[in-house]
Amino acid sequence: MDLRRLNYFVVLAEELHFRRAAERLHIAQPGLSQQIKVLEREVGATLLERSTGGVTLTQAGQVLLDEGTSLLQEVNRVTERVRAAAAGRTGLLRIVHSRSLAEGLPDELVRTFKHNHPDAEIAVESAWTSRNVAMLRSGEADAAFLRLPLVGSDDLQVLALGATELVVALPASHPLTARRTLHFADLRGAEILSWPREQAPGYYDQIQLTVWGDEPPTPVATEPDPEHLLAAVAQGVGLCIMDSQRAHKLRPRGVVLRRFTRPALTGDFGVAWNPNRRSPLLDAFEAHCRAHMAQVP
Repeated sequence: MDLRRLNYFVVLAEELHFRRAAERLHIAQPGLSQQIKVLEREVGATLLERSTGGVTLTQAGQVLLDEGTSLLQEVNRVTERVRAAAAGRTGLLRIVHSRSLAEGLPDELVRTFKHNHPDAEIAVESAWTSRNVAMLRSGEADAAFLRLPLVGSDDLQVLALGATELVVALPASHPLTARRTLHFADLRGAEILSWPREQAPGYYDQIQLTVWGDEPPTPVATEPDPEHLLAAVAQGVGLCIMDSQRAHKLRPRGVVLRRFTRPALTGDFGVAWNPNRRSPLLDAFEAHCRAHMAQVP
């Protein structure tokens, strides 16, 4: 059944008048009459009773009106969904973020994108940077917020988004808590806790080089996530450097936070995607992130 002819019939059935229906459809009245006759031959039934005063529906015509209206509505719905998917308004977008980036700009970008794309499904999870990179390569994730710089990731596209302040988490009994702010040199000789280097090697090495130069310490212990790092600090095992927002949110009793001054210590971050695994929705998310950066002074 030709959907165009079905639409002609539905309009005619609503108007019950050939001239008015033809005007609504912006076609000539004889052409409309001819198309209805073709439709009747297609379905093998008389759909209309014609008279000088207009037309009335036969029983078969009423059935076709009811079913045809539903069919056209479904076709319109499917068409709109296809167009929305092609325009990046629907679909599934899988976003991963490094655990140290659970708050701040990444969260804001995801929230505003969800608001602007209410028909899209946005799945968010967290992992460390190297795992996020692996997920981009395997297709398990579409976009990833991660710590920079990346190591050996020329196959990915990266948009730098900014930097977050890093602070020192100290046991409450540590002598350095007597100072309001710290310098890099204050950490020399201290017992250091850290996350495993393989979680974010570029980020790890950058912090080590910035704070300790050519003589980086060997951590007395490593923990895979911020919660366990801070718990070890609270137990007096050592001190650690971590993201300020995350540290303030998770800080347990027995931990004191101190900032670096002259200079402050920051950690870069960005969003990355695999150029070989594109989708209209990912294109829209990339445009969303770039539009935000274009507004940053």
